[in-house]
Amino acid sequence: MLTRWADFNHLKWGCSANIVKFQNSDSNAYIESLFFFNQKGKLFLPPLNPFHPTFFHPTPTDKPYRINQQWRQLSHQMIEEIIRHGGAASFVLPPDITDIRPFLWRGFKANVKYTYHLKLPYSLEQASTEIRSKIKKATQTGYRSALTQDMNKIFPCLIATENRKGFHHDLTLSDLQLAQQLLGHDNFRCYVCYSPEGEAVSASIIIVMNEAWSFGWAAGSKTNHLTNGVVQQSQHFAFEDLTRIGIHNVDLVGANLPSVAGSKSGWGGELVPYYQVRLPVFKETLRSCRNWLNNRKGQKL
Repeated sequence: MLTRWADFNHLKWGCSANIVKFQNSDSNAYIESLFFFNQKGKLFLPPLNPFHPTFFHPTPTDKPYRINQQWRQLSHQMIEEIIRHGGAASFVLPPDITDIRPFLWRGFKANVKYTYHLKLPYSLEQASTEIRSKIKKATQTGYRSALTQDMNKIFPCLIATENRKGFHHDLTLSDLQLAQQLLGHDNFRCYVCYSPEGEAVSASIIIVMNEAWSFGWAAGSKTNHLTNGVVQQSQHFAFEDLTRIGIHNVDLVGANLPSVAGSKSGWGGELVPYYQVRLPVFKETLRSCRNWLNNRKGQKL
């Protein structure tokens, strides 16, 4: 799946993408990460990628100190690779990577962000009263949700949200069809909520990386149907579908704006942090040196 995801991003965004493995010769523990590079060969994170896909595989052990030791050793290799390519772009670690001390020890700057994780199978009892009421309203009104392989159903819903909110997914109908072709139906899951008249009025796409990790990729709804619970019904159907095919976790992607956090928190997922790490740019280094010198002068006075 990493290879197919790399191929799509390369074709869509014109970046290069390499799957890099970090491993010591005397151990089976390893880190596998997808590095993206712009046309200048610098680190890059393509649009619609919440993180740089990175997986740490320790050796089987019940001793935490061994896992910590393996991560510290292997993360140094990863850090050297990031430094080698440089650039001002952040390297965004997925929420599973919680120990960023090796990066801080090498002088990286770090920002913390948040997202919501839902464990599957999902019980609707976890959801807020508002979400449950909206799902009930959609069902009673005659809306229904289903999987689809027809991107002509998905695309108008995405455009409707773009027009309403004034932003762009930067996805064309051809892009959706390309992603569907490269990733396959098992990993490119598309959901549509249909009106009682059979019109596709809300849509979402979830990318399945593996059994333990899936994430929301794109979504949109037609304005006239928003108050009828179409988004909530479609999302709940998606959670049930992911459970059916054996997925254990879905990342709702992002909880960093008040409006976004408010709409996603109602599902009752776990709020988890993730980290952006980057090398300080020259101006930051110069500012730090100036502050240090000023502090030294103040101490002498």
